Amino acid sequence: MAALTVSPRTEVMQKAGWKIDQNDEACYIDIEECEENDFRDGDDNFSQWNQLPDIILEEIFSYLNYRERYYASLVCRHWYNAFYLPNVWLNFLVDDRTLTRAKYNYYSGWQYCLDHVRTQNCLVRIGKYLRGLEFRPEHSFNNIFQFMTMLSWSMTKASEAKAHTELKHVGSRIHSLIYVFPCNMSQANDPDGIKLFGTGGQLLKGLKDLLSKLRDLRTLKLVDFVLERFEAKHLLDEVLEACCTKMRVLNLVNVTTTHCPIMHVGLFINLKVLTISPQNIDDDVLLLLADTKLKHLHLFQNRYTTTYLSISPCSVKAWRQLKRDNPMLKVHLRVESMGDCEVVFQPEAPVYSVTYESPKSKIKPDFILRMVDHYRTRLGVYGHEMLPRFTSPKQFHNRIDSLMMLMARQCFNLNTLFIREKVSTSTVLLIARAAKNLRRLHVRRFAVIIRCDWPRHPEWTDEFYIWLRHTSRSYESVEREVSQILDYEWHFVSDCDYKQLEVEVQREF
Repeated sequence: MAALTVSPRTEVMQKAGWKIDQNDEACYIDIEECEENDFRDGDDNFSQWNQLPDIILEEIFSYLNYRERYYASLVCRHWYNAFYLPNVWLNFLVDDRTLTRAKYNYYSGWQYCLDHVRTQNCLVRIGKYLRGLEFRPEHSFNNIFQFMTMLSWSMTKASEAKAHTELKHVGSRIHSLIYVFPCNMSQANDPDGIKLFGTGGQLLKGLKDLLSKLRDLRTLKLVDFVLERFEAKHLLDEVLEACCTKMRVLNLVNVTTTHCPIMHVGLFINLKVLTISPQNIDDDVLLLLADTKLKHLHLFQNRYTTTYLSISPCSVKAWRQLKRDNPMLKVHLRVESMGDCEVVFQPEAPVYSVTYESPKSKIKPDFILRMVDHYRTRLGVYGHEMLPRFTSPKQFHNRIDSLMMLMARQCFNLNTLFIREKVSTSTVLLIARAAKNLRRLHVRRFAVIIRCDWPRHPEWTDEFYIWLRHTSRSYESVEREVSQILDYEWHFVSDCDYKQLEVEVQREF
């Protein structure tokens, strides 16, 4: 019988296989063999991707989603080990599609349901490497609830004396948890509408059960929960019992929409940064915070926070006692909204920054006067970050020039100032000279009028007034003079660059 011969093409086809592309579709590919002469050629230069340091690999893996990280771990042994590096799993995002599979529902069509087998395998493989959890559901709250339940069960089994080897240390390294609840249930065809529904029930119970098992939690952010008062008062019971001395960063935004002080925030004795809505603090909470090591208190309002007119500020007596017992504390007032919203004014508070991310909020003279009167000794940052959606007046007596000058002269610790409304070039020069500690001055070039329209002050000399009038005639001369005053190369900010200034402010805090 003649020997069976196999052609080279057949040998290559035997090394072919199936591959899943980026659209989750299977495709059949051939693995082409390279000629032996190609490897014997000493002139070929091969890349050294397998020798990249761990710090570079961690940065590469941080840009990949979970499926891509798995594919990258198949490259070589070094990249396989990089799959388990600490910073790779610094944050594990759980949304509507995480670890799910499509399932057809007769009434609702195709839906994505949590795949329990994949989830359990995932927790076994990487559960002990997770550093942070972030929940961002949009519609599938049941998937989030089931994931939290499975993680809690795995952590319970891992803590048992005879725990299975694969479940040991699952979730033991989780230091941060972020949960942003989609409380706005308005229709998709009504983008500006707001219809609030809070969480609670079994979902809240599952979250609290998970929090009770995170014994090493350092950062906790719960945003837009919109709870009832009786639920909000017991929200942090389990967290306080587990992490009373370890919590460092706590973020509670819109726990309720009505006035409901959260007393638990003053019991984390080593807390450094607290972000809370103004309707969730009162005088008693401030007295508790006075005995902590808190460094930054952010009073934060977003589009779902009730109007500032319906929120009562804390008393002057409570703020004075807080400043006396905790003199290093800095208070930050911030608004993020798409409407014309104002911060809740806190008289006598040690306010360091007042910032807005609100395109329709205007600078109001009465608020500036009150702010200068109460915060002049500590105010360091003031400004509106987003581009305005309104027109500024051109007449000098209707503009904000005099208000900005008052702030620059009276607030002697002012170091950062944002100006997005119309001012003249002469105003920019006067602000740069008047603010002695100013380090960062951001002025929109599009909003600056080339004009010296200030009436002459009796204290100005003829030489100074001539300099002011002459320098105000062009953008270039103003930039040159301000650069000399601030001692760095200063320029007006374009609208495109002005949109990026929010990152700089957030980095400072």
